Amino acid sequence: MSDGLEEKPREIIRFSNRPTSQRSSSPASGDLFGEDDYGQVLLTSLIRAQLGATLSILIPAAALLLLYPSMAVLIPGVSRAQVDGVPLTLLILGGGIYPPLVLLGLWYLRKAERVERQFANLLKDQ
Repeated sequence: MSDGLEEKPREIIRFSNRPTSQRSSSPASGDLFGEDDYGQVLLTSLIRAQLGATLSILIPAAALLLLYPSMAVLIPGVSRAQVDGVPLTLLILGGGIYPPLVLLGLWYLRKAERVERQFANLLKDQ
């Protein structure tokens, strides 16, 4: 009995043995993990640049987040105030805290990409 299906021979697909030295990374990336101090200096500078970008965003974000509770403590009427039936605290959170945090996040993304791009260019120049 034939059900209309032909039996095909099995194909064996094997992993090609490519040399591990052929990577898609830049040729100078080997300097990063070398035994000399040059790679260590490059990595240290990258880490410092990333830390600087992080702190330049984290400090304003922390200040912005601490502003609301401190305002509620210093001005107790804020928690009870309403604007057109909407509590002022919701307006402060929705319009005064979250949009600036989103803008800070976008600013951090641009800074982090710039740091990575500068580091990649540094490696390409080597």
